[in-house]
Amino acid sequence: MLKNKSFRALLAGESLANAGDTFYIVALITTVFSVTDSLFYVSLVPVINLSGGFLGGLVAPLLIDRHKLRSILLNSQLLKTCLLLLLSLYVSLFLSIDTFVIIYLLIFCTNFLDGFAYPTSSAIIPELIEETYLLKANSLMSSVYQFINMAGWAVGGILAVLLHSSGLLILTFILYVLSTFLLSFIKVEDKKDATTSTNKESNLHSFLEGWKLILVDNKLRILQITLFLGSIAGPVWVSSIIYPFIELRLHEGTEWWGYINAAFFLGLFFGGLIGYKKSVLIDRNIHIVILICSFVGFLMTLLFGINSSPLLALLVSCIYGLFYELSMIAINTLIQGRVKEKLLAKVYAAQSSITMATFAVSTLIMGVIGERYNIVAVYMVSSIVLLLSFLILLIKKKHLVVDTNQSVDIE
Repeated sequence: MLKNKSFRALLAGESLANAGDTFYIVALITTVFSVTDSLFYVSLVPVINLSGGFLGGLVAPLLIDRHKLRSILLNSQLLKTCLLLLLSLYVSLFLSIDTFVIIYLLIFCTNFLDGFAYPTSSAIIPELIEETYLLKANSLMSSVYQFINMAGWAVGGILAVLLHSSGLLILTFILYVLSTFLLSFIKVEDKKDATTSTNKESNLHSFLEGWKLILVDNKLRILQITLFLGSIAGPVWVSSIIYPFIELRLHEGTEWWGYINAAFFLGLFFGGLIGYKKSVLIDRNIHIVILICSFVGFLMTLLFGINSSPLLALLVSCIYGLFYELSMIAINTLIQGRVKEKLLAKVYAAQSSITMATFAVSTLIMGVIGERYNIVAVYMVSSIVLLLSFLILLIKKKHLVVDTNQSVDIE
């Protein structure tokens, strides 16, 4: 698998891009807070990120029909690099509270391009790797990403102090340049001519194709319901919920927010590592793995919510992260085995848009529940949603199997 030069280029290029993305967010949060001293302006950064990625995912299918996946991935990263250079120069020369509209616009455009990058990079993996090694490849990509994510925030915080936000943006620009260079070495044989699809398919059909495929195929529909319910339950693990939970339930200081986040990312990393080391075993029992991970996710969320011990919270957070990561690796492998070529990128684009929109709305609803009732109620609601997800998977477990030389299409 690692002997494949294109896969190595994808792994290295995406790793550098992910590291740059983390440093980029740290730099932006530092910049915004230093100028405005306002949590509201800081909170707009993730909202704009999410909005840009959501709209990018909606538009992505139109590009997928017109261009090769490799070209979309490479050019989106190249444009991100150019936008970051523009953002770095603008922050250095014109930074003030009056210029934040332009800065937010550049942030939106950068993450709009990310909406293209995610579905195309995920869809390229099956084109580079044999189907028997898909789970191992997904695990490797995921574990490297989680390690970067885990270390990136800590390293980014230190670099923000040493280099300041402008220096950190320049470092991110360098990482983006290197990422673009490495991604240019990816070689993919596209079996479908990019120019013919635009003549045969209307923009509306192209736009809806991934969504239709999810609706008509039983396996994709069940997996999407699982992801949808996971997006509803997921906000209980983000900062806006964890932060008050630490203060109100655990009665600890803000440093425990960092500890619990680190434990969660450590679990994600170990989940990817286990997936890589035990890929053959997991592949053979993928339906059992998904069911176990789903049940453990429900159990850990429930236990975390009713718990008041800080040390137990660390352990539960780590266990949840581990099983969540294994579940996502297994689900991705099933999807990649079910859908081929450009349709796969469209399915990922649709899933990304649904997940982002659901997660954003659920975050607001969970916040209202926590405000109106109490923080424990938020975790109870999340647990019920995850239990429902597990029961659906248990009833429909016949769909949780790897397809052998079988792919789905739309007539």
